[in-house]
Amino acid sequence: MASVTIIDLVDKLQYNQNLTICSASIESPILMNPPKNYNEMLSHLGKLTFLTTLIFLIVLKTFDVIPMIEVDKSQFPDTKESPFIVAVIFDYVLSFGAFPIIGSACVWLLSSLFELHNKLSKPLLIRYVWGKYFIVRPMLKRVGANTKVNRTDVKKIMRGLYYPKIKEIDEHYIHVFWRYALQFWVIFEHFFVVSVTLIILPFWADKSLPSILIYYWIFIGTMMCLHWLFVVTPKSKDQADQIPEKDIRSFMQK
Repeated sequence: MASVTIIDLVDKLQYNQNLTICSASIESPILMNPPKNYNEMLSHLGKLTFLTTLIFLIVLKTFDVIPMIEVDKSQFPDTKESPFIVAVIFDYVLSFGAFPIIGSACVWLLSSLFELHNKLSKPLLIRYVWGKYFIVRPMLKRVGANTKVNRTDVKKIMRGLYYPKIKEIDEHYIHVFWRYALQFWVIFEHFFVVSVTLIILPFWADKSLPSILIYYWIFIGTMMCLHWLFVVTPKSKDQADQIPEKDIRSFMQK
């Protein structure tokens, strides 16, 4: 009787261990630690943009906004040896056809490998306005400098003063900034995906756009602007406020 109890106990422990391993393998891609630097943010951004795009395209297919493209499951990796929940989710995603998974993968490539947020923000002058009005001007104001700065001046101050000195401040301000910067860029890239969808859909699907999709685009755009103005840019200013005034004066006198 005792031997049976021991065997049952060992089996139970082994079962719990397997459950823990499976859970970790499922949750780790989603439950990510907040980024602490740009490279970590870029990695997280690609995954989250993939996820938001996948959900968005699945919803569009659910309401037949986008057409169904049949999937040959033999062309995808076998999930028989994967955790049960992973196999179920994978089969569920493929049930909506090829477009959601392929579209999300393409967006992930643009986000992770080609730094989509960076490529878009420069011509849209987001980085320039961000640096000039929420970093450079507040620093100059602190030391009483009324110097007018153009794009060249902003780039010079950012590269010569802000970026080097920001590495020396309290890490708390750095970590807080990257946490909210990740949120903003996820919303930004999702806004881009929705915008492209609104442009392409009428020509490809040969049907009028659902009004709720336009309302959703307005909602995402509004949320993006509010986050940028009232959340993430103030975190940049908080970082700039930690740079000693003597360092700012010394740089401006060069």
